Amino acid sequence: MKLAHTLISLGLLLILSACGFKPLYGTDGSGSSVASELNAVSVAEQTSRAGELVRNEILATVAPSAGGSYRYRLDMAPMVTESNAVEQRDTDTTRRTYRLNVSFALVDVGTSKPVYKGQTFSFVSYDRVESPVANVQARANAEERAAREVGVDIRTRVAAFLSSK
Repeated sequence: MKLAHTLISLGLLLILSACGFKPLYGTDGSGSSVASELNAVSVAEQTSRAGELVRNEILATVAPSAGGSYRYRLDMAPMVTESNAVEQRDTDTTRRTYRLNVSFALVDVGTSKPVYKGQTFSFVSYDRVESPVANVQARANAEERAAREVGVDIRTRVAAFLSSK
């Protein structure tokens, strides 16, 4: 039984090595890694609250460039929409939806041309109740959850692009 597990594991390792699989955040033979490529990306300042939350999420896990010089700039255009999902007249609670759409472009600083573009979104919901303080907190929590999801998605997609270069 142990021999069978060892042989299966060995076979899987051979198959994975033959297909060219490499971990996204691993290093290649020259010592270069996606993490160091991500460090060369500056994230443009944002003018909206949603944009700042997404920017902060990306920067929380990407260390800035050591020399302050960046090879790429990440431009983002966030757009927020909110609507009532469920509204019942016989209750004091309304279900709201918060949708955050972000178009983004990775721009080569040297040429000022976009090298990668994409769009992503997050769709979260929250309850509105009779208490104004609870409503403010619920909406803020929805903003933060949406920004976290979008930030992780953008970072992963940019990392995948940089690893494929």
